[in-house]
Amino acid sequence: MSKNIIQDEDIKTFQAIMEEFKGLQDTEYDKAYELHKVALSAYDRWSTILFETRQAEWKGKDPALKERIKQVLDMLDKVYTSARMVWGRSKTDYDNKSRY
Repeated sequence: MSKNIIQDEDIKTFQAIMEEFKGLQDTEYDKAYELHKVALSAYDRWSTILFETRQAEWKGKDPALKERIKQVLDMLDKVYTSARMVWGRSKTDYDNKSRY
């Protein structure tokens, strides 16, 4: 079931997002903006994976897989939110710097 639903690219994308997030600095606004877009896109893909996994349940249950997918979704949501906050702070920082 999961081999057909979860592709290698899905896992690589998730790992790349997490690595990028680990290195994100508070002042890297452009990087944060790009990261929040990628995280949102990955969240959409992983929510589709969860949906397809639940649809395929009649063939066999895999609660561990579903739990892991939920964890991935939660982490992607946190990355998206944090990156968006860093990016959102850029306007405030830019406005404050231009005053001095």
